[in-house]
Amino acid sequence: MDVVRELFRAITRADVRAIAALYASEALVEPVLDGQAPVVAAGQPLDVQSIAGMATGWGWVRADWVLRPSGSSGAPARRGYSHFWIEDGRIRRQRDAWDDGSRETPPLAPRDHPQKPSRPVVGVGAVIVADDRRVVLVRRRHEPLAGQWSLPGGRLELGESLEAGTAREVYEETGLLVEVGPVVDVFDRILLDASGGVAFHFVLIDYLCRMAGGALTAGSDVDDVALASVEDLAARRVTDKVRDVVARALTMR
Repeated sequence: MDVVRELFRAITRADVRAIAALYASEALVEPVLDGQAPVVAAGQPLDVQSIAGMATGWGWVRADWVLRPSGSSGAPARRGYSHFWIEDGRIRRQRDAWDDGSRETPPLAPRDHPQKPSRPVVGVGAVIVADDRRVVLVRRRHEPLAGQWSLPGGRLELGESLEAGTAREVYEETGLLVEVGPVVDVFDRILLDASGGVAFHFVLIDYLCRMAGGALTAGSDVDDVALASVEDLAARRVTDKVRDVVARALTMR
């Protein structure tokens, strides 16, 4: 969140050089709805309402803001929000949208969990390796991950074993039946709210999986599925963590 705070400070100062320094060399800035990406326009009268980590984004940060027209144009102020994907202290992806009431604003945390967690939440993921060493990727449908490629996976349900949860999530998202193998990696994501408190704490477990049946097809939570080689991962703009997990899984296989 510190990177996003510094970005808005630089925008307020109209410091174009400082703004540019906060973005990765191949950063992707995507305007959503109408108009051009508003928060990259240095010098615009921009009032930031809140900045907080997104529980569903594995490292995304959301900022809500109000853009006030310059001069005496008489145009009304407009509310909007931005999602920032931060890696290694730089912005790698940014999605800006006008909040005009025409779409539902994603919540900070899943609806069936309290805003302030009492314990970590367990998530499972799958590195599904085909015989030709390509891996299965899914492209997320919903914000703030809309359009992003990642490994299939999701939250473990109550009373469900880790292996069963992995197989269920894979089938729901990809239509594939898999044999769940060994653990590839275990890591956590701790996401903070605007006040610096813990908004959510995820413990994520990725498994090496083998195709055992079914047909590759996009499920309800994804827009697309694909088999991708290691060389394809950069073009699909997966995170560094996904690349690391895939590399480790291919070595194990």
